[in-house]
Amino acid sequence: MLATPLPPPPDFRLLFEQLPGAYLALAPNVDFTILAVSDAYLRATRTKRENLLGHRLFEMIPDNPADPNATGERNARASLERALTTRAPDTLGLLQYDIRRPEAEGGGFEERYWTPINTPILSPTGEVLYLLHRVEDVTDFVHLSRRSEEEQQRTAALRNRNLEMELELLRRSQELQAANQRLRSVVGERDESLVLASQARTEAERQRAWLHSLFMQAPTAIAIMRGPRYVLELANPPVCRIWGRPPEQLLGRPLFEALPEAAGQGVEELLDRVLATGEPYVGKELPVRLARLEGGALEEVYFNFVYEPLRDSQGRVEGVIVVASDVTELVRARQRTEALAAQEVHAAEERLRLAMEAMEVGTWDMDLTTGALAWDERVRALFGLSADAPVDYPTYLSRVHPEDRPHVERHVQEALAPDGTGTFALEYRTLAHEPQKERWVGSKGRVYRDAAGRPIRFLGTGLDITERKRAETELRQTAEFRERFLGIVSHDLRNPLNAILLSVKALMRSDDVVQHHLKNVRRIATSAERMERMIADLLDFTRGRLGNGIPITPRPTQLRYLCQHVLEELEAGNPQRELRLRTEGALFQGEWDPDRLAQLLGNLGKNALDYSPADSPVDFVLRDEGDSVCVEVHNQGVPIPAQLLPRIFEPFKRASEGRHAMSGLGLGLFIVQQIARAHGGRVEVRSTRAEGTTFSVRLPHSVPPA
Repeated sequence: MLATPLPPPPDFRLLFEQLPGAYLALAPNVDFTILAVSDAYLRATRTKRENLLGHRLFEMIPDNPADPNATGERNARASLERALTTRAPDTLGLLQYDIRRPEAEGGGFEERYWTPINTPILSPTGEVLYLLHRVEDVTDFVHLSRRSEEEQQRTAALRNRNLEMELELLRRSQELQAANQRLRSVVGERDESLVLASQARTEAERQRAWLHSLFMQAPTAIAIMRGPRYVLELANPPVCRIWGRPPEQLLGRPLFEALPEAAGQGVEELLDRVLATGEPYVGKELPVRLARLEGGALEEVYFNFVYEPLRDSQGRVEGVIVVASDVTELVRARQRTEALAAQEVHAAEERLRLAMEAMEVGTWDMDLTTGALAWDERVRALFGLSADAPVDYPTYLSRVHPEDRPHVERHVQEALAPDGTGTFALEYRTLAHEPQKERWVGSKGRVYRDAAGRPIRFLGTGLDITERKRAETELRQTAEFRERFLGIVSHDLRNPLNAILLSVKALMRSDDVVQHHLKNVRRIATSAERMERMIADLLDFTRGRLGNGIPITPRPTQLRYLCQHVLEELEAGNPQRELRLRTEGALFQGEWDPDRLAQLLGNLGKNALDYSPADSPVDFVLRDEGDSVCVEVHNQGVPIPAQLLPRIFEPFKRASEGRHAMSGLGLGLFIVQQIARAHGGRVEVRSTRAEGTTFSVRLPHSVPPA
């Protein structure tokens, strides 16, 4: 069965443009550039899409230039900026914002009223991508409210007129006999006026009922209060929910009798100001404590609201219209987020302080715009300054050891340079505490720059490393003494050892040696030769560590013949073992020291024989690699432990510690590495149970210049 093909993806621009509401999609920039507009918005504002798209919002929808008191643009811009800053929807109350009338209808501006909502559209990372501007045209609602007031005025006028007519009728009743015909006419007029008045009252009541229904069904909290005591004439269901009171506890009562807990919280002063000045007041996130909880407990709630003056037919302010929304949960959520962030910052600062105390690290902070330098007590102690002593950059340099001062200044300037690294890491001496007493400091820092790249702050740490430096110096001196001692001893031992070897060889060639002493003479010769090799290794070790490396004398050498010669010597000393040589390529001629390479190959071969089973072969592979020659020595056996591989070429290390004891000093592989380096080459090792152990030596065809 074939799968039903997926419908094409929706055209989101078409969907947006045909939304039933009046919407704008705006860019989150300072101009609020119009990116998209719905058809409903075009109808509501009597504009065209091609005239809006890509233009700045308030350039296309300006304030009414004929109204010097117009605040629509300012209030709308403030709401958009709040939504952009808080990344949360922002709702304005009733907003007068006149729109331009088409020229075909006379031009100019038409008075209009709106309720805008601005909503930020966020990316997955929390950045504002767009601003969604939605408006609802409530002009008819405002006009109806005004018409209701006008109808009330007309009704009062009619009532006054009727009263005057009745008085006139009473006066004229005295002239009834003289003007009977005129009286009938007057009575007819009165009857007609009464009918008209009744009709007017009926219409006014109908309009009032319609307006009341409109208020009661509005989704926004609305209340109407009259007089200086703010008697509640109307409170729709949303405002009753916000205040936590049923309508019967509110209507007909002064505000602060119905909500006594609201008194003394600044609300009355705001209402008095609107009543006195006739200017509306817009409040945002006003905190008020209301008894909304069970048992009458006070609860702090937050409101966004508008106090709009209510005027009578003569334009006098006689009350206040309240339009409000409860933003308590939004404010509390933000407060929880801010409190949690503050706790995390405090915890991080405390962890950093404890860690720095544990490490005995001090901190310093330099303001590069003012030159002010702040040190904590640890850094002051490092430089021998009291807690109240003033400190600046010249003071800092004066406490640095004179021999290290130029070095420190250069590193600081390199860190501060426009093209510098911006980091500072240096170990240097200070003159702290007692005069001319050295103390070592390890200091690290980082430069922070402003948006223009100018350095504004230099932060860092300081650590007392005096003891570590002393320990390093003692260790270095001990190692140098030991190595020099070994070199001196091994050098001085060669003379008596050579005398022993010459005497033993003379005895072995002499016919006067008794046959049963010949075995002991040969044992002495073997031991002396082993001692000679050990002394040679010690001398090479001393040269490698204290001098310029093992000396070599390069000359033309055929490496294949040299390998064959070394294998023959190893076979002579190990007749029971199998040693094999394989070559790959033909170019094995180069400028090398043949004696040193023979020593290198002999050490690798002896190492392979010592650490492999007696019935396994040892393979030498000689490979031509173009610019270099590679010699590999391979053997089977227990692999070198992984933890030992990184240190295998260090002196006095063995290829397999913890097995059976081997003769020698553990310098063979160290000398192999030194000989390879002296020729400009390198030596590597790999060792696994499956493949065995392979040492690889790569040598260039000639020794590079030193």
